[in-house]
Amino acid sequence: MNADGDVIELLRASSRAETVAKAIEERIAAQSLPSGHRLGTKETLRQEFNVAAATLTEAVRLLSSRGTISVRPGAKGGIFVSSPPALVRLGRKMLELSGDSVPVSDALAMRHALEPLVTLEAMRHRSPADLEELHALVRQMTEVGSDMAAYLAINWSLHKRIAAITPNEILRHTYVSLLDFVESRLRRVTPAAESTSTLEGAEVHQRLVDAIGGGDQAVLDEVLAAHAALTADP
Repeated sequence: MNADGDVIELLRASSRAETVAKAIEERIAAQSLPSGHRLGTKETLRQEFNVAAATLTEAVRLLSSRGTISVRPGAKGGIFVSSPPALVRLGRKMLELSGDSVPVSDALAMRHALEPLVTLEAMRHRSPADLEELHALVRQMTEVGSDMAAYLAINWSLHKRIAAITPNEILRHTYVSLLDFVESRLRRVTPAAESTSTLEGAEVHQRLVDAIGGGDQAVLDEVLAAHAALTADP
C-alpha cells in the first residue's frame, strides 16, 4: 500500500474506533449504567461490534483517556464503566446543555488557553513510545497533500494523543472534551481557500513534537507561539 493508502486506512480505522467508542458512550448514557458496571471483555466487545482487535483497542484507549471506562486485568477483570472527575462531568454537562448556543470561538479560546499546560505536561511525562506515536502522526499529516479534512482529522488525533500523556485527569478530560466539541462543529464546515496550508501546519506540528521530545521549555514556548498563530483560524 502506498503512503496515501496508508493514511486513508489510518483515518478509516480511527473513524471506526471513534464510532465504537461513541456507541459505548451512548449505551452507558441510555441505560444509566453506574460506575463499576462491567461492560464485558475486549474480545466480547470486539465480537459484538464486529471490528478488528486493533480497532477495539483504539476505542478502549479513547474511552480510557476520557475517563469513561477503566480496564481491569485478571480472571474477573474486563472493561468497566468509570466515573470521570466531578469537574469533568460538570464541564461535559455544560456543553451538552448549551448545545449549539456555545460559539466554537469560545471553545477554541479555552483550548488555546490550556494548550501551554497540556504540552508542558506532555514534555515532562512523555515516554519514548509516546514520542514514536506523535512522530508517526506528524508524518501522516505531511502525506495528505491538500486534503484539509484529512489533515484536520489527523491534527485532532495528534492533539488528543499529546493530551493523553498527562497524568492530570482533569486537565486531560477537559482539554479532550473541548477538542471533541470543536471537532463535532467543524466537521460541517468547509475550510476557506485562504486557510493555512497543510504543509505549513505539518511543519509547525513537527516542531511542536520535537520540542516535547527535546525537553527545553523555552523552545516549547517559542513553538507554541507559532502554533497559536497557526490556529488563529480553525
